[in-house]
Amino acid sequence: MLKGIKNVMRFFAARILDLDDTVKPIDQLRLFEDYLDKHEFNTDTTDVTEFLEVLKKKHLVDDIIVATLNGGTVISSTNGDSVSRSVSGAAMFNYVRSEHPKSETVLIKSNNSWSMIFPCNDNLYIVKASSDLSVVELKSLANEIDAFLTNRAFN
Repeated sequence: MLKGIKNVMRFFAARILDLDDTVKPIDQLRLFEDYLDKHEFNTDTTDVTEFLEVLKKKHLVDDIIVATLNGGTVISSTNGDSVSRSVSGAAMFNYVRSEHPKSETVLIKSNNSWSMIFPCNDNLYIVKASSDLSVVELKSLANEIDAFLTNRAFN
């Protein structure tokens, strides 16, 4: 009975009151803004490799792979293992999505680095970094890549 009441209250809080216990990472945002103010990142290029290298520095990530939702590699900043990482990332994301349909991002911590897998605009982004990125940072990265790919397709 008590468990049922807890579930009703949790449903009420989530649906009706729309309570969110996440906190804006103000310290992290200040550090990131300071970093962006001190460095200039020129992403105005047509070379995919150069573009991804600039994005890696701008967003402080180690690797970026853009894949299709079924595991095909679109672009990658890695050398050699992008195909296998695309396939395994897509398989892992699709498995998590089948078990937890409302999931948006898969975060995996391994050997003091993070792998983040998330879909955006019909692509799957697989990002590796030494620390986890917020959803806002991940979507910003994805939007920059999508703009680059769209611009390249029309040129």
